[in-house]
Amino acid sequence: MARRKPPNKTSRGPIADNPDGGIEPPAAVTADPAPEDSPAHDSPAHDSPAPNAAAVDSQAVPSSSWIGLISAAISVHLFALFVSYTAIIEPSTTHSSLLDLLSPYLRSTHFAADGRRFYLAHATPDEQPHRLQFASAAGGDTLVIDRQTEWTSIEPSGIAGLAESDRYGRWMGLVATLAQSDRPSLAAALLMPLVAADPSIEAVRIVRLPTQLTTAADDAAPPVYLARVVRDADEVRLVSIGARRLSTYSREQDADAAGKTSGGEAVQP
Repeated sequence: MARRKPPNKTSRGPIADNPDGGIEPPAAVTADPAPEDSPAHDSPAHDSPAPNAAAVDSQAVPSSSWIGLISAAISVHLFALFVSYTAIIEPSTTHSSLLDLLSPYLRSTHFAADGRRFYLAHATPDEQPHRLQFASAAGGDTLVIDRQTEWTSIEPSGIAGLAESDRYGRWMGLVATLAQSDRPSLAAALLMPLVAADPSIEAVRIVRLPTQLTTAADDAAPPVYLARVVRDADEVRLVSIGARRLSTYSREQDADAAGKTSGGEAVQP
């Protein structure tokens, strides 16, 4: 009996078996082209090309004019800050004129220093700046120490933060510490070279300057050190005057008593 030959399979028919027993993959089917009136032909994706990445980047970057304006505004702001914060160190005439010109901008933005010094401190008494002051009697009269006494401050030389100003601060701080530690004789010994060199000095005192962190009670505190200068021929002495005590006397009597009474230790050069 003759063996019947299997029929040939076309690509449109069922999958034909390979001679080795495998399955032959189907042939690629060609899709018919879409008609011209198809909705896919009217899609925006086919009408316009894809945007260029370089064009997008060029649109995101601001123009050179805006960059120049922003840079100029930042430069003016930094210059205004420099003028404001450097005016605390004896500004010149030109510096003061620039500060007056920039004051509306600095105050509206709360960057105005207004000539006030800044301190990185905790407002403790030993962190307050000290100043040495002296008083002289006019016309050779006897000096009366009261509320109306005119005191002249001896300012530190040099710019704040440099060596000369720091030496002055340490000098006044040491004198104040000795005076508060019941060592008026040692405090007077530190002030004696200055007092002996100027015959017009008749009283000296050391006060603390108010800061932005001190209270009204701290600012109204009595001087740290107060002493009268006693001169007798070639001998010069400093007699410390204690702080005023609470009393029932009137202010006039209390001022007269403070001007006539002195206590403490006397120091000779």
